[in-house]
Amino acid sequence: MIEFRHDRPRWEQVADVIRERIAASVYRPGSRVPSENDLMQEFGIARMTAHKVMRALREEGTIYTVRGLGSFVSQPSDAKPPEDEASSK
Repeated sequence: MIEFRHDRPRWEQVADVIRERIAASVYRPGSRVPSENDLMQEFGIARMTAHKVMRALREEGTIYTVRGLGSFVSQPSDAKPPEDEASSK
């Protein structure tokens, strides 16, 4: 369990931990991430807090959910945005 800071909502702090684990390859693209129940147990948070964590990670594209199977780390985008033609001249 982590020690929560008082200046930030708990859901943001737990989401940060999940992002850090993804960046450290603890959870790799395509691998399953903890369920809401797992988050509740590991971090000692309420169901609504765990739900907010998962929703935020889904909305930002960090994870995706397959109904009945769970949530998984999204694949990193291989596509680079096109260069602005004005800046290349």
